[in-house]
Formats: sequence, structure tokens, C-alpha cells
Amino acid sequence: MATPWLRGTVREVPSGDTLVVAGPSKGGPPPTKRITLASLIAPRLGRRDGSSQDEAFAWASREFLRQKCIGQPCTFRVEYTLDNIPGREFGSVFIGSQNENVATSVVAAGWAKVRSPGGSQSAFYDDLAAAQSAAESQGLGLWTKDESAHSKAIRDIPVVGEGGLDPLEMLQTSRDKPLPGIVEQVVNGSVLRLTLLPDFHPIYVMVAGVQAPSMGRRPPPTAAPAAATNGDASEGRTAASVAAAASSAGSATETPGEAYAAQARYFTEIRVLNREIRVILKGADKYNNLFGQIKYTDNDQAVDLGMELVTSGSARSVDWGLRMLDESSAFKLREAERTAKQQRTGQWVNWTPPATPSSKLSGDFTGTVTEVVSGDCIVVADSESGSERRVTLSSVRAPKIGRRQDTPEPYAVEAKEFLRSKLIGKEVNVSLEYTRKVPINIGESGVDGATDNKVLSLGTVTISDKDQSGQPRNSNVAELALSRGLVKVVQHRPEEERSMHYESLVTAEQTAKKNKKGIHSGKEPAPFHLNDVSVAGSGKKAQQYLPFLTRGRLHATVDYCLSGHRLKLYIPKEGAMIAFSPSGVRTPSRAQAASNRGPATKEEPFWEEAAQFTRRHCLQRDVEIEIETCDRGGTFLGSLEVPGAKHLDLGLALLEAGLGSLHPSFDASRVSNGTALMKAEAAAKSAKCKIWQNWSPPAEGSSAESNGTANGHASGPRETMHVTVTEVASGREFFVQKAEEPRVAWLAEQLRELALSSSGSSSSAGVLKVGTLCLAQFTLDDQWYRARVEEVRSKDPINPQYTVAFLDFGNRETSGGARIKPINAALSAVPPQAIRCRLAYCKAPKLEDELGQEAAQHLSSLLGDGRKLLATVEAKERAGQSGPAASEQLLHLILCSPEDTDAAASVNAEMLAVGLARLQPPRGSKAAASRDTLEKLAEAQERAKSAHEGLWMYGDPGSESEEEEPPRKAWGRR
Repeated sequence: MATPWLRGTVREVPSGDTLVVAGPSKGGPPPTKRITLASLIAPRLGRRDGSSQDEAFAWASREFLRQKCIGQPCTFRVEYTLDNIPGREFGSVFIGSQNENVATSVVAAGWAKVRSPGGSQSAFYDDLAAAQSAAESQGLGLWTKDESAHSKAIRDIPVVGEGGLDPLEMLQTSRDKPLPGIVEQVVNGSVLRLTLLPDFHPIYVMVAGVQAPSMGRRPPPTAAPAAATNGDASEGRTAASVAAAASSAGSATETPGEAYAAQARYFTEIRVLNREIRVILKGADKYNNLFGQIKYTDNDQAVDLGMELVTSGSARSVDWGLRMLDESSAFKLREAERTAKQQRTGQWVNWTPPATPSSKLSGDFTGTVTEVVSGDCIVVADSESGSERRVTLSSVRAPKIGRRQDTPEPYAVEAKEFLRSKLIGKEVNVSLEYTRKVPINIGESGVDGATDNKVLSLGTVTISDKDQSGQPRNSNVAELALSRGLVKVVQHRPEEERSMHYESLVTAEQTAKKNKKGIHSGKEPAPFHLNDVSVAGSGKKAQQYLPFLTRGRLHATVDYCLSGHRLKLYIPKEGAMIAFSPSGVRTPSRAQAASNRGPATKEEPFWEEAAQFTRRHCLQRDVEIEIETCDRGGTFLGSLEVPGAKHLDLGLALLEAGLGSLHPSFDASRVSNGTALMKAEAAAKSAKCKIWQNWSPPAEGSSAESNGTANGHASGPRETMHVTVTEVASGREFFVQKAEEPRVAWLAEQLRELALSSSGSSSSAGVLKVGTLCLAQFTLDDQWYRARVEEVRSKDPINPQYTVAFLDFGNRETSGGARIKPINAALSAVPPQAIRCRLAYCKAPKLEDELGQEAAQHLSSLLGDGRKLLATVEAKERAGQSGPAASEQLLHLILCSPEDTDAAASVNAEMLAVGLARLQPPRGSKAAASRDTLEKLAEAQERAKSAHEGLWMYGDPGSESEEEEPPRKAWGRR
């Protein structure tokens, strides 16, 4: 009895008279029904194992029906079943807007015969009989009169196995070539059975780089399927290669399918089952399973099946498969999986991100390599901002170089030296990819198990060079190190970030292993011997090297820059590390704490700029030196030149830049370029460059003294002014505005009018550079104020982010996007109204030190509420900053109430009295000039000492805290 008419979509065409129709989907794989066209007999397809051949025209019959029906919506009904073929249903199928009878079309084209009348038959039997008569009379399809056409219509099907089709041979001959084919079966979402055209090769292909959930495994059938069923050849058992991939081909146990397996297979079936595709073979595994990319057509566009599977959450990427793909394809698959997980798509609907120390980072910049820290870490000076950024090579790890007292791991020195010789002073392109937290100072925190973390920025570094044929190219530095066996690839966990070129890195490492390079050679590197005579107390030992180092020009490598004029050099010829200074040249010195070698000294102006100048031009460079003599401390004196396109004589360059001066006892006749050095210093003096900015010819003899006074404590009448504190930065440092300053009120009025006239407008000048003046909208009151860009935190062109300092208040915050806009010329011309100050003669703990927060809070309570204070200027000095803020002054103040100007009642005395600051008196004549003030401040400190308040809680901390180490720089050294 016929069923009602039903609607569906033709999912599969197994043979010339059979279709598989899928019903409507309701949130998952829909039900399917296998329909054999009623009253038709089509030629039978042969079996893939070669046990039977195609009947004549079997393939052409199937192809006619497949091309006509696959993917088409249809209307169908089951008309009858046969008792001798259980489970098989016969019916009629109509497709298209004209309700075309599929059976009639097949018969009319001559690709099927009509069964003899009798028994159950199609309701449209008369139409079928008429169509067959017409086809037979015209000699169409099966009814052709050409006898030779019958033999040609039988396919010669290659058989996979011994003596037949070899998958590896096919891979070798067809790798990376697009091969046409038809998908015959979808085993699971990422495993397909194909027929390659035009040779009809049957193969299984796994989608390269991805893996869909497994459909499980059913026990083998106990009896062979009925041979009478046309099209059952497509239902044959899985090939041996696929069974091997499942690891247990002969298992009789049933394995349930994985979660989301059916949905993944359905996803693939509706896109490629029985469709024409292109397969690009990429590789094979140890079971000879073939892997490739599957391309199908959707709206005349080529679509990658693997990418679609991963994007929809129907499959995940797998490292061993991604290595078969090119870098771009592998990276896109990883990014697609990341997006699917974040959006909880498909099988990731309940996914919870695991804890990982890495997080994604983006940002590209170009810069010059200024230091090589180790075999996998460099410091790059950004070409745009000039700031130095520490970059670790992503997804590789070099042997540890260790600290000074540690023995380097094998090949650690070689790895660092390779990067130094390859990169130092060269321009590189950096693509930041992710950050990673790593523990530091383990066991040094004073608390058992407590650790601190530092965040590393990891990325890909490329350098322009030439290949063996002399053609320019961009080389991945990590790949170069891997190919020489100097670093290893990091084995990431699936959820961890990694290099976008990870597959290329793995390939480079495998090549190094094959060639037994470096770490993979099984040999220990040649021992590295070094005689270090640069350390303190090595004066006599250094003198012994003098005869060997004064025999002419020597090649050396700058290991470290101790100051602007003092360097550590490694001399390979002698295997020695020496301290070196250009003859007669001295640069400003940094502040030094008191020690058994001498009293404390203050920093001199431009010391940091001089040190940076030498570091940028000399650190880790290959240089040429000529040594003249050695002083009593073991420092060798002579000339140092950096060869290359930008030739540089260090001593001469420091003098020309106004960052160095000649020693008073300098004798030009004893140095080969003495005259040039004296001319360079004279030119810098005349131009009043850097350290000579306060120099004047009449007072040349006392210039050093006047320079010292400019940064010291004044000895004449003190300057006083009324101020209002706008920001407290720490327990010692703060910012003030001069009270009743007319420019403050004028600026406020101008900014108020500007905000009203241009509300909603934002910057259109792109990403601002460090040091650029702008207007920033403060978070707490949404008002606009003048600001300076101190750091570019994100270069996103749509929403850049900056750290800005408010010029008229001294505070800082992170801002960006619509909260930043350009400043006009009138507003930018007014100097900053916030003056950076310190409490004179007081030293409070830093914010990160013990009691540092308490000191800042107490100072804020004393200075807050916007009240007016009387400030006495005890000293002036430069702020000690680099960049646009370098010219700003730092004032040392005594702060009092206008009603009581006695130093004993000052804010300074209050901080000393509660033990949140310590007295830091000046020395010599400066102390005598401020004796009365110092005595009153000392009395306040004595009260804190007696009561064991604050810093004096455990008694006198002594002078050890004064011996502070210089702050660590971005490159990790002092």
C-alpha cells in the first residue's frame, strides 16, 4: 500500500535506480530513507574489492541520476515492498518546479529498463513503458546499436592492496596537485571515500590538519549482504587503511561514537556527499592513510572543507596534521578553532578555557636590535618611538646562558653568539604573537613557596638577507637558529598560544636532527675559556696583559657598557675580558651610594643619555681598539672604533654630542687623535651642547663648579611661593601649581569653551607618537585637559590606547579612542603648570617598599584638600627624565602653612616625626647654609626614633638602605 506523499532532499545516489532522501532537519541530523525507483532495473555497479565488474553503462546510469538529483528538493512516496528483499522500499520521486518524474527521465534517457509487468509495479508504469519504447527506438543509452560501446562502458576499477593501487605511490606522483573526484561515502566528518576521475581510483582520504569526532565502530557482519541489491557496492566494508587508523581492524567489540560525531558527519554529507570535489594530497601516516585538502564549490566559489569543519565546531585542528599544510593554512585553521571555542560553536558548546600562562598578543613594529640577551631573546629599539622592547622568539627555547656565576648549558654560548653576529645593529621586523607569564625570584621572596611573575612578549623576528643565489628574502630568525641546531621547538599544549609559523619551525628542527647539527649532534661543544680581568680588584692581573695588547690594532666585542665612557670588552685572540675607556674622555656619572670605597655621590646631568648613547652605538658590536696604557684600577685606555657604513670613534663621538669632556690633565700629544678630540670638545662648548649648556667662556675655569651648583642646594636667599598640591606620586614626590597663576585660570576657560564647541569630535591624526601633546578626557569628571603621550599601549588604528600625563596636574592614566583629540597651537604653547617637587632633605620609602604606601597616604592627607601652602625652594635640579620631559625642573621644597612658616611645623617635619621619612642632609657648605632648618628637622626625626615610629619600628635601619642598587633597565642589567 502506497504511503502519503512526503518531502525531502536527495542526499545520495548509490546507483542508477536508487536514491537516499533526507527529511527536514530539526536541530540535528535528519532521518533518511533509501528509495529504489519503482519498476526500474539499472545496470549494477561492480564491487571495489574486484569480486565483480560493472555491468555495461552502470557508471553512466548512476552519473545521470546523480547529476540530475543530488541536493535537489523532492517529493516522494513508497509504493510497494517485496517480501523476497526485506528492508527495501520502492517508490516514485519527483523533482523540480515542474514535478519531473525521475524514473521517467532515467528511462527516457536510456539508462534503465522497465521491469516486465506483473506483481507490484509503479503507479506510472504506462509512462515508463512509453518512455522506454521511445529510447529503444532512438538507440539511447542501454539501447545503443554500437556493439563497441558496450565494452567501453565497463569501467576498469583499480583495486587497492597487494599488486594493485599503492596509496604512497599515488602520493608521490600527485602530491599538491588538485585531483578531481566524487565523494562516495562520508565515514565521519573528516574521513571520506572518493572515486578519483578519470581513472576511477577508489581511495580513502582524511582531511589534513583536522579531526572530527569518531562515529565509533560496529562489529563485523555475520553474513554477507545480498548480492541482488543494486548499488550495495557502496555499502562495502571500510578499507584496510581506515581500519588501521582506527587501530583495531579485526575487533568484534562495538565502540560507541563520540559526542557530536553524527552532527559532524551530517555537516560534511550535506556539502560534499556524491558531489564533485578537488582533493589536494598532502601526506600520509604510518598506516599509509592519505591526507589531503578537500575543495568543493559553493555559489561558484571554492571552499575548503577542513576550514568549514573547524569554523563550525565540527572538528578540531591537530598538530600532526597541520604539519602537512603550508604555514598560512595551518595558522588559519588554528585561528578558526580559537574563534569556534570562544563562540562556543558546535562541539565546543560546553568548552571551558583551561588555565594557561599565555595570552594572545598582536602588534608589528620595525626596529634595530640593540642587545642579544640569550639564544632566544633580544632587545629591539622601536624605530617609531625609540623605546626599547624585549622580545623572546616564539615557540623556541635556547639552552640557558645562566647568571654570571652559573655555568652555561651546552650550546648556550653558541646560540647567543649566532644571534649577536646575525642581528646586532641590524634592522628587523617584529610580529608580536602572545605573552607568557614565567616565575622569577623563586625562593627569594622570603615566604616559602612564594614566587613573582614576569610577563614575556613573544613573537616572530625576521631579517632581510639574501639566499644562496643572491636574491633578497626575509628570513625567520628562529628558523635560522633551529636549522643550525642551536635551539629547540617548544612542545605546546593544545590550548597554548604558539608561533604562526609553528609548522615551519618543526620542519627546520627535523632537518637539524637529520643532519645532526648542534644540540642534536650528540657531541659536547668546545669548552669556552675566559679570563676576566675587568672585575674590581684585578688591577695587577690586568697589568700583566698590557704587553700583549699594545702590539697594534685588536679585534674585540663589546660585552657590556658600564657607563658612557667605560666598557667591558672581550678579546677573542687573548680569551680575555677587560675594562676599557677612551683615552682622556669622561662622561657624566650616575649617583653612587656611600661605600667603603668612598662617600655617596649625586648623579650628574645627562649621565643616562651618555650611557644610552654608548649602549646604542657599541653594545655587543664588533669593534677595533688600540690600547695605549692601563691605569692602576685595571682599566685599559686607548681608542675604540666601530667599523661599518656608520664608522664611529667612541671618544670623538661623545665629545661631539656634548655628552663627554676631556680630563683636565689630558695631553693631546700622547694620543694619535688628540687634536681632533680637543676640537670636538671646543665645538660642543661653543654650541652649548648638553653638558655645556650653562658654560660661558669667562667662567670656563669654574664651569664644573657652576654645573654642580645648578643641581645642588642653593646657598643664597631662598625663593618662596604659594602653591597648591595637585598630585601626590609617592611619600616624597608630588606635583604643585603656583597659586593664583593666571595661566591656570585661562587654560581652564579655554578648555571649557573648546569642549562645548567640539563635543563628540575625536582625533583623526592616526596613532600618536610618544611625546605628542594632545587633549585627554579625564575618567573621573569627563572633562578635557592638556596631556602628553608617555606610552603607546595599542596601535589599533580605530581605538589606539595611550598612557598620558596631564601637564597641568601631574597625574597619569590610560586613555584612548574618542577620549583623545588634537590640541591647538595656542594651548600647546603654554608651559606645563604642574611642577614636579620633592620634600627637601627627606627620603621616604618607594611605593613598592615597606611603608611606601603608608608614606604616600600620609603625605596626601597633609597636602590634600586643595589648600594653599607656602613653599621654600631649597634646591633645583633636572627631573632626570629622558624624552620631552627632560628639560623640566625638579624642586626641593620646604612646605609650611602660610600662618606658620617655621620649619619645625612644616610638612617635611611632620613626615619625619611620624617615621615615614628619614633625614637626608646635604654635605659640605650646603649643609652649613641650611643649618637651622636641618636642626629642626633632625629634632622631628629624633621624636620618631625615640617612639620607634614607622621606619624606626625596629631600631635604626642604618645606612644599608642608602646603598641602593641602580634600577634595572629593560634589558635586565644595571
